[in-house]
Amino acid sequence: MSKKKIVILYGAPGAGKDTQSAQIAAKFNLFSLSSSKLIEEKIFNPALQADLIIEREKQLFEAGKLCTPSWVTEIINEKVAQLSVEERGIIFSGSPRTMYEAENEIPKWEELYGKENINVLEIKIKPETSIFRNSHRRMCADCRFPIIYSAETEKITTCPKCGGPLVYRGSLDEEETIKVRLKEYEERTLPILNYLSERGYEIMKIDGEPLPPEVTKEIFQKLDPLMK
Repeated sequence: MSKKKIVILYGAPGAGKDTQSAQIAAKFNLFSLSSSKLIEEKIFNPALQADLIIEREKQLFEAGKLCTPSWVTEIINEKVAQLSVEERGIIFSGSPRTMYEAENEIPKWEELYGKENINVLEIKIKPETSIFRNSHRRMCADCRFPIIYSAETEKITTCPKCGGPLVYRGSLDEEETIKVRLKEYEERTLPILNYLSERGYEIMKIDGEPLPPEVTKEIFQKLDPLMK
């Protein structure tokens, strides 16, 4: 199995992208690169709080809006170039998120990894599922690992990854903010799937309504023959 593979995973807020990207990363030995986590590492870094650009991006993020595409593109391509040199494969969770990012990231990734080594999946969920899952979602206060709501996770009080306390994400997961995020996804992210299709990529559709293990099973069934 080649190390230098890229998997791009799409899905509306609450689709379970972070949960599934962790599973994909483990199975196929890929670096899990979440644009949201990369952004959070920057905007919540205490050493960068005096930076005016960081302050601007933090305000956008906390309002449920997408961060500035040129800034996001810069920090993502910088990371991809580093991973390419290290001969690491990558799983992208929700990135690229705008047409600007796609047009300025995908060609670069193709150059570094080869178009034939890039695969795209979309986890499909209903809007009402997105609102319910996000409004019930918690995260680890220490490592920020997300906990998607389910009957299995409802009674969990500590992070299964590091043991830290679980907290709600506040305004980011209020219903009105979630609706803003869904609108942003529909208007600015879904057109990227058309762009990728026109560029020759097959978008593999995944049913995101079942419990996470079932979603993982479907993803593996579709990726297995492509990751060798």
